[in-house]
Amino acid sequence: MNILDSRFYGGVDRLSNLFILNIFWIVSCLPIITIAPATTAMFSVVRQWKLKQDTSVVRNYFRYFKENFQQSFLVGLLWIFFAAILFFNFFYLNQDQTPVKFVIIVPLFIISFLFICLTVFLFPLITHYKVTLKDGIKNSFFLAIAHFPTTLLLIGALALLTLILYYFPASSLIIFSVGAYINYSIVNSVFLKLEQTAGNHPF
Repeated sequence: MNILDSRFYGGVDRLSNLFILNIFWIVSCLPIITIAPATTAMFSVVRQWKLKQDTSVVRNYFRYFKENFQQSFLVGLLWIFFAAILFFNFFYLNQDQTPVKFVIIVPLFIISFLFICLTVFLFPLITHYKVTLKDGIKNSFFLAIAHFPTTLLLIGALALLTLILYYFPASSLIIFSVGAYINYSIVNSVFLKLEQTAGNHPF
């Protein structure tokens, strides 16, 4: 009974931490341009949990938000800029009824897919390793290609969470931090394999 109680309270504690982390992330993302610093801070807190280190959400979140602000802010600007270009291209093609549309749509889908592949590795990577912006982007793309089955798993998880959010909007209260936890847990397994062969600093 004590073991069950311990697991129950441990589960409740983890859910409450995920909820608090999720709320902090949403509030921090309101200015839009702070999405990347907020996301990096969220992944950093999740990393602390996975390493079984300090589990304090409030203190760690704002500490990581401040520490990684400069680099992650630049990452965010590039990410938002590229995502906006893709969005407006899709929006324009949706209005276009000319045959040219079908010539452009295929490479646009390929570029968008590669962008998503890069994204699912980028934030865990710059959280886990202290790398430059250039190295972070380059190595994220390399990992996405080299570990393609894992990349597909990450994209599948992202798609599933997106569907849940679409059909159950109330899930927004916790789904972003849950997504970060799932994403980091999967990517961390790749990091561990790399570290077994290349040491603690493979990049």
